[in-house]
Amino acid sequence: MNKRYLSIAALLCAPALLAFQPRGTSVTFSVAEGANKTKTFTSSVTLSLDEMSMLMGGQPSPMTPSMELTTETTTTIEVSDEYLKMGAGAPTKLKRSYLSLAKADSKEMETEMMGQVTNANSSTNSTSELEGMSVIFAWDADAEEFVASFPDDEGDVELLDGLTEDMDVRCLLPAGEVSEGDEWKIAPVNLSSLFSTGGDLKFVPEESDSDDPMDMGSDMGGADDWFNDDMEGEATATFEGTRKTEDGIEVGVIKLTFLLSNAVDLTEITQEAMESSELPPGVEDISINSVDVEVELEGEATLLWNLKEGYIYSFELKSEMLLNMDMNMGISAQGMEIDIDQGMEFSGNMNNTVSVE
Repeated sequence: MNKRYLSIAALLCAPALLAFQPRGTSVTFSVAEGANKTKTFTSSVTLSLDEMSMLMGGQPSPMTPSMELTTETTTTIEVSDEYLKMGAGAPTKLKRSYLSLAKADSKEMETEMMGQVTNANSSTNSTSELEGMSVIFAWDADAEEFVASFPDDEGDVELLDGLTEDMDVRCLLPAGEVSEGDEWKIAPVNLSSLFSTGGDLKFVPEESDSDDPMDMGSDMGGADDWFNDDMEGEATATFEGTRKTEDGIEVGVIKLTFLLSNAVDLTEITQEAMESSELPPGVEDISINSVDVEVELEGEATLLWNLKEGYIYSFELKSEMLLNMDMNMGISAQGMEIDIDQGMEFSGNMNNTVSVE
């Protein structure tokens, strides 16, 4: 057979050969327009004090207590999302109903100073005016962002500030088809929705049952404060193939590993918290001059993606956490003005989950 016939035969066989080439998996957000999904998010942050230092007037304080401190914050968020209009890989109009918003903070502290041991525990529950309300998120092509509004413009517009649309974990999805073992990098700024779910949900604490006179001015903030556009670090997603869940759903498996850090100024937040705090006996005034927090997260997460519906099936994140807080305050007491610098180093963990109905 001459070369001409060989070339023709190769061309005729090419489509059949291509048909046997392994294809990648499409892991895309393609939920049906008009669909309604109910999602439950849970987050827990536990931190324990590892080291504390205190300076008074720039000198080591002879009255620095020995302290054991553990804090825990648990947040539960349930929303119902109705996808009114869909675009390529994202909704262009979404109606979100905030079904349940709850946050609980607890603190256990034991201090020892001059041979005297004091135990002080506190717990605080926080609620949000957004619970029971609905918000419309509409894509503004010119501004390249989602704009939040209340249906029929009925509601306090201040509640809309800081809300974010993506509660679908879309930030982990690949740009195109992927095969098992494929990896892709994700910019840290795009991961904030994993840690600060839904953005600023306007949680307001109810009256605390604290019996801790040192509680005021010690607010370390929360996920809404720690994770913003200034996050730095590395994050890598890996496609681990497909599998069937126990209920027979075929899902794509994406594994995320990350090492992230951020530095935030919480001075204003702490000053506002001080305004509602009662001063200890003998103290005339406390002024918060600065509160700086550095946070670091290292961990991994697993996303299961419903390949047929083009939607999240479940998500689980586990990470180790380090947090350092440096605070400067001025205290007026018994005719004296005292300048105090306090440093606290914490370690612990953050665990987040998402389930869908």
